[in-house]
Amino acid sequence: MLVYRPTRPKPSAPPLLQETARRLQDALAAHGIHTDLTNDQRRVLVSVCHGLVAMVQEDGIWWHSPRELRPGIPLYVHRGTVAGAAEALVDDHALLTPVQIAEEPHDATPV
Repeated sequence: MLVYRPTRPKPSAPPLLQETARRLQDALAAHGIHTDLTNDQRRVLVSVCHGLVAMVQEDGIWWHSPRELRPGIPLYVHRGTVAGAAEALVDDHALLTPVQIAEEPHDATPV
């Protein structure tokens, strides 16, 4: 006879946090930034890009910014509103994914 340990499902994030994360996702999408949402027990993770993940928790929206407080000291950012978080995340996203200007091909003949 096989004995299985009873497992309890992991508690998911409260519905209010899930709704806040969806509003943040929509606000970032308005800026052309597409994100993924992941329920992580008592919070929702919003994956913005490689190296930038925001955590929607009961006390607000937190993330580790690519900027530094001082050289070698990371900057942790907290915003209490979706609009404020979206604005700051757009700025941090721009630091991590700079726009690369494509060079236009042209006919250049040596003089």
